[in-house]
Amino acid sequence: MAAATPDLWTLLDDPPDGLAGIADLYSWSLNYEARTGSPFGLYLDLIGWSLDELGESLTDLARLPLGYVELDKLTAALAEYVSQPQEAREFAARLVDLEARP
Repeated sequence: MAAATPDLWTLLDDPPDGLAGIADLYSWSLNYEARTGSPFGLYLDLIGWSLDELGESLTDLARLPLGYVELDKLTAALAEYVSQPQEAREFAARLVDLEARP
């Protein structure tokens, strides 16, 4: 019997090893309105996921309010991407996929 796929909240509470910063950035980004973009959307833009998968950027930097907390969380997530690019990209894509499910 195959193991059940974790839901979004379970995955955020227990992310893969070395990818807790991405989960934290995603969770923090839930506080943002879709129309202004989010730090997680900027992360997807910076790692090239949004252009590769959607054909366009998700974030308009001129409209995205970034403070020191957001920049710190973004830095941690990008550091994880630098050390584990494939795993980080797959995890980010999985979060986006789980968010889109009803």
